[in-house]
Amino acid sequence: MTMSIRAMQCFVAVVSTGSISRAAAALHVAQPALSLLIRNLEEDLGVVLLHRSARGVAPTAAGTRLLAHAREILGRIDAARADVREDITAPRGTVSLAMSMSMAKLLTVPLLRFSLEHWPGVYLKIIESSTGYIPGFVSSGHADLGLTFSDDASVDLRFQHLIDEELVVVSPPAAKAARKAAPALHALPAMSLRALAELPLVLPGNPHSLRRLLDEYQQRQRVEFRVIAEANAIPQLIELAQAGVAHTILSYEAVRQEASRGQVVLRRIGKPRLTRPVFLCRSDVLPLSMAASAVADRAARIIADSRPAATPA
Repeated sequence: MTMSIRAMQCFVAVVSTGSISRAAAALHVAQPALSLLIRNLEEDLGVVLLHRSARGVAPTAAGTRLLAHAREILGRIDAARADVREDITAPRGTVSLAMSMSMAKLLTVPLLRFSLEHWPGVYLKIIESSTGYIPGFVSSGHADLGLTFSDDASVDLRFQHLIDEELVVVSPPAAKAARKAAPALHALPAMSLRALAELPLVLPGNPHSLRRLLDEYQQRQRVEFRVIAEANAIPQLIELAQAGVAHTILSYEAVRQEASRGQVVLRRIGKPRLTRPVFLCRSDVLPLSMAASAVADRAARIIADSRPAATPA
């Protein structure tokens, strides 16, 4: 069996450089030895891995598939090496966390501040994206962790329920308002469901997770919202409300800063409250590094600490 870790490292180097001679120089091995290793690997697998020409080498279809596997396996080995050497009190490594804009507003500053202060060896990467793409990012390894608003069944993902965040009605300001702290969620005035149904609304379109939730809410409460237009981006929805074009429905954290500046007015929805669950998503196949585990725990704690402001009064 010639598919050893060394063979995979050499194969990746050959494909990356496009030349056996350049790869041999980079790996500090003799070119004939490297050529023999690649030939043995091809014989062992029973496929041709490289197209060879005077200009160098390029992977065949089989070689491209092996390249993807080799990079993943080598990445896991590096992660395992770092993980077992790591001091639990001083995690190290790169951790990528994918989340929606509303969650990023809540989490990015306190999480990054804590990381810089307590984990100097952790390099944090925040990926802002629509939640519909986040499970795929985690499954593919492009993100170590993700925050989603649903726990759709998946054979390779694990979901941890964190909180149920309350959604609020976002309306145009009645007049020029002075800058002040946004009222706590429980202190916001309430709007009846009947009054909400009479407002002109701009909402995300399907299959946006928020729109699916709102459609389910309408069905349960046997009410129909006046949706006059659709816009999927949160900044667009806030801008439309701010400009007086229409009202919208978003999470409190997504619009708290704009409310503090008097750019929009927020109201709670009368009973029953409208909430959506927040889940922490991670791979159920690949082990988390110690650094990723630490980030997951801290993110969950920050979000949990926001619960008192999001609890109906």
